[in-house]
Amino acid sequence: MPRTVAIVFDADFSEQLEKTAFHMPVWLADTPANRAAAEEAWRAAIEWPHITVTLFRPPGAVAAREDWRMLLEEISIRERSVEAIDVTGSFLTELAREALVESGYTKFEETMAGFRARKF
Repeated sequence: MPRTVAIVFDADFSEQLEKTAFHMPVWLADTPANRAAAEEAWRAAIEWPHITVTLFRPPGAVAAREDWRMLLEEISIRERSVEAIDVTGSFLTELAREALVESGYTKFEETMAGFRARKF
């Protein structure tokens, strides 16, 4: 199974965070609601150390290519051997696709909540 990381742009992902973080690392847009949920996940990680939640400052309404490039670079530094990402709360724009292709992602699939990108 490929190593997958979730990238969440939703302003309030609090209800889904626990379930998602239990299965994969989550990079979560830093909003008041998400920060509170992340703090709960960090407490849960004491008992379940595989739970990883990282807050990031989301870009404006539409993420530019450089925003995507910087986020993907940071994820590749902190998370090892990422082969796929599940994005929630953002569409696969041309600028996002360009940055993802530069980072080695070649397969794309739109989902109800956003999109998936894979390197294989």
